[in-house]
Amino acid sequence: MRMSPEEKKELDEWVEKEYPISMIRLKDSSPFHQIGKHLILIGVVIYSIYLFFKIYFLFPTSMLFLVAGIMMEIIALMKYYKSLSNEN
Repeated sequence: MRMSPEEKKELDEWVEKEYPISMIRLKDSSPFHQIGKHLILIGVVIYSIYLFFKIYFLFPTSMLFLVAGIMMEIIALMKYYKSLSNEN
C-alpha cells in the first residue's frame, strides 16, 4: 500500500516526536538490562564449568546467578512498560 505525501509527512512528524521519548524509555531501563545480561552470562559460564569439572557447589551458584539475571530482566521490562503507561 502506497502512502500519499500527506500521510508520509504526518508519519515522519510523528516519528520525529516519538523517537526521542522511546530512546529515553530504553535508556531508563538499560542499567537493569545490562546487569541482568551480565548475571545470566556469568550463570551460564559457571554452569559450563560445573558440567566439565563436576564441582558440585557450582550448580546452585549458577542457578542463583541465572535467577538473579532473570529477575533483573523482569525489572527492566517492568520499568520500560511502566514508562509506556506514564505518558508525559
